[in-house]
This record gives sequence, structure tokens and C-alpha cells, in this order.
Amino acid sequence: MNTNVWVPLEKLQDMDPIWAGTTVRLYGVGLHVTDKSEDYYDYLVSYIYDNNEYLQLTNLSPGKAGNIICVIQMDQPHYYARAGNLKERIGIENTYVRMP
Repeated sequence: MNTNVWVPLEKLQDMDPIWAGTTVRLYGVGLHVTDKSEDYYDYLVSYIYDNNEYLQLTNLSPGKAGNIICVIQMDQPHYYARAGNLKERIGIENTYVRMP
């Protein structure tokens, strides 16, 4: 998969792996911007210290950085989650991913 492009989350198969380091972009978050293409937050999928069961999605956007939108369960014994878990937690509408 090309890692420099944003892929709609709905295009991923439910069993596709979501690794730590994946960036998730959620459009239509209600920012007061004149250009609607700038109306998004970026989230980083990352490990949680001392937790081998979940990954977290941490906001990277200015003014919201560090806020966690959700956690997704890892597929044990692997160190990644499945796209289906991400779809359930964050939804597929206006959601895109960029793999590491």
C-alpha cells in the first residue's frame, strides 16, 4: 500500500491490520475555517504505556494535541488492531487513514 496517500477507511477490509504509527484523518469536525478542506483533525494510532490490549488514537492537531478520541482493541497475540475495530469505534464517514 502506498503510504503517502490518504485512503478512505471504508475501503479497508475489516481484517486489515492497523499498526501503531498509522495516521487517521477525520474531516468535518466543525472547525471555523473558510476552506472546508482544512476542517479536519489528525490522530496518531499509538501504544498505551504498560497496556498490551489496546491502541489509542491521539489528536495531533494544533489546539487539540494530546486529546484521545478512542482506544481500539489489539488483535492478540499480534501488536496491531484490525480495521473493523477502528471502523466500529470512529465510524467510516469522512474518515481516512495513512499507513506508516
